[in-house]
Amino acid sequence: MILKEFSKYLQQNKDKNSVILLNKWIIERLMRPSLDKVDNILKTELYFAKNSNGKTLIIAKSETGRTLLNALYNFSLSFEQYKFAKFLHDKKSNDFNHAKNQ
Repeated sequence: MILKEFSKYLQQNKDKNSVILLNKWIIERLMRPSLDKVDNILKTELYFAKNSNGKTLIIAKSETGRTLLNALYNFSLSFEQYKFAKFLHDKKSNDFNHAKNQ
């Protein structure tokens, strides 16, 4: 359920880095009023802190929160790998010879 919501968010923002989007998505969900079960779970398991420079840190409240955060992080990394593999698949071998010949 949570991965499905995060996946939708990633699909809407394909051109941006998935790990940065994860941070942004979690903070957006934690800051807004709870609208669904995903918001409730995220607020139960995670919180964030902001320092004086405006940098944020997402912290798990429990072991299940750490598991959730780790799963979301790994999912965002796999999405980045998927985007890169798709990029490479769309290329032809001649696209890489150009840099070698210069």
